[in-house]
Parts: sequence; structure tokens; C-alpha cells
Amino acid sequence: MYRRTAAALATAVTAGALALGAAGAAQANPGPGYYANSSYSSYADCQAAGKAGYRIWGPIFTCEPFSADRQDIIVLWVRA
Repeated sequence: MYRRTAAALATAVTAGALALGAAGAAQANPGPGYYANSSYSSYADCQAAGKAGYRIWGPIFTCEPFSADRQDIIVLWVRA
């Protein structure tokens, strides 16, 4: 019984620590009404894909880095 309680407590503490760590890292997000469509290795590729998808999501889209730590991944955000 003691081992199960200790294992459950350790799992809860680990999950809490991971959640706090993930919340501390600011993710790029243009705001409500947008969703991440795809990711690219360059800003130019992202812009080209955004313009190519005009008939699907319209003229409003944005390309932003994935996060402050991962500037090498560009995410295409489109309107929902």
C-alpha cells in the first residue's frame, strides 16, 4: 500500500513539474481564432505555403517561430 501511494505521489509531482516547465516556455501564438496548420524550416517556405492555401483559409495567415528556443522551426498559423 505504501509503495502504491508513493508511486502515485511521485507521478503527480512529476506531472506538475512538467506542466510548470511547459507553461514557463512561451509559445508563439497569434491569438484566438488561429490554429497551427503546418511547420517549415524557413520563413520563405512558410509564406509560400500560406499564399498557396488562399482558397482554403483565405488571405489572413501568419508565420512565426515555434518558440524562443526553437527559431529554426517556422509555424504557419491560419484563421479558423
